[in-house]
Amino acid sequence: MIREFHDNESYLDSLTEDFVSTIKSAIKKKGQAKVLLSGGSSPIELYEKWSELDIDWKNITLGLVDERFVDPSEEHSNEKLIKQHLLKSKAVDAQLKGMVTDTKDIISNWDELEKTYSDFLVADYILLGMGDDGHTASIFPDDLNSDLTYETASMTAITNAPKFPNKRLTCTPKLISSSSHVVLMIAGDKKREVFQNAKDNDLPISQMIQYIHQIFMLL
Repeated sequence: MIREFHDNESYLDSLTEDFVSTIKSAIKKKGQAKVLLSGGSSPIELYEKWSELDIDWKNITLGLVDERFVDPSEEHSNEKLIKQHLLKSKAVDAQLKGMVTDTKDIISNWDELEKTYSDFLVADYILLGMGDDGHTASIFPDDLNSDLTYETASMTAITNAPKFPNKRLTCTPKLISSSSHVVLMIAGDKKREVFQNAKDNDLPISQMIQYIHQIFMLL
């Protein structure tokens, strides 16, 4: 379940091989693939690599694991990050469904998001990351809304991050757990230590681990 790597090139290559084999299998079986991706700085280099992959991007629909509640044109937007680093070159034909459509009303936005992201139930591939505080997706420690995501039947939820931008949108454990292939990427000593102690510290990643199929860890 846990694959460890000592150099960045092997780490990225193995993540890429896993992604490609999963996506090609899904397209062969169903004619399409549905994928949920994480934002943040950790996967940027990976997305740059994926943008050059010679796969059937026109039959791949992308979504976000989580998002900051900001306009998609702003620097904090995960949607902007995906467009900048992935949706170019050979990957330009992939379809991306963002999470923010109404920046004036988060409840109205969430209502629409619930309808849109029901399409990602039983996604073919989900890429998760983990923060230094043990959060994954936008499910945070010490946040009541995050705690409630484990109980809801909804596909998505509104949560609160400890730092700006505070309002977040996230896929819920119900949606994430429905995927046939969930991957977690972790890099560095600090995050590895957080991950190893997550259960003892009751961090969100410890509750999500049951849904993860592969962990790629850069030592």
